[in-house]
Amino acid sequence: MRHVFAALPFLFTAFAALAAPPVLDFTEISRSEGRSAGCAITFDDGPGEHTGRLLDALADKRVHATFFVLGRHVRSHPDLIRRMVAEGHEVENHSFDHPDMRKLDEAARQKEIAETESLLTALGAKPRFFRPPYGAYDPRVVEDARQNGLEVVLWSHDSEDWRYHTVATLEGNILPPSSHGAHGIFLFHDIHDSTIAAMPSVLDELKDKGCRFVTVAEWVDGAGPLPDTTPPRQAGAKSWRSLLRW
Repeated sequence: MRHVFAALPFLFTAFAALAAPPVLDFTEISRSEGRSAGCAITFDDGPGEHTGRLLDALADKRVHATFFVLGRHVRSHPDLIRRMVAEGHEVENHSFDHPDMRKLDEAARQKEIAETESLLTALGAKPRFFRPPYGAYDPRVVEDARQNGLEVVLWSHDSEDWRYHTVATLEGNILPPSSHGAHGIFLFHDIHDSTIAAMPSVLDELKDKGCRFVTVAEWVDGAGPLPDTTPPRQAGAKSWRSLLRW
């Protein structure tokens, strides 16, 4: 009996991990990349002073992007959010103040998500996804997002445009070897002037590599189910894509 009680903490931990809502993270995105030519272009941390020029460039290239915005910037630039929505872009939740959500208590985590959600809804956006700042999350963050009706999604190609500021370095981070296509979810930040300046060339290169530009929702909905790799005793488990529907 002593051994049974000793095993209980492990069993509770294992059950919690199984019960936690799934996350569309780097691994899951990468596993699905080869299933389509879809490229979802995403921008974090805005809107900001350069976002208007970015929207001009996207309109010129006829590309719809996905913006993961901060509530405090939404409050300062509501017209940019309205423009994103009007021009067919996807507007999603990236928290209010960009904290490491893992370091907050439950009330603070909920406030970060819910305040941003309220602002976006009032401006005509219909968020479906939450991207935690720094890509940092734990089961509590995933559950808080779920309680707000949101799915956690990260990226598979990081431009590191906060570090690199030229077309050549940005392309070097996100473009595959010439013999391979470029697919997946790409991370940029619309708060950097250098990123905005580079985007027309980056988009042209991605298109030349075979990209079909989509929003994150279109990418998720079009990726299709992953092969069932669960053990036989869990053969009835759903794919990650169906599990994302909460």
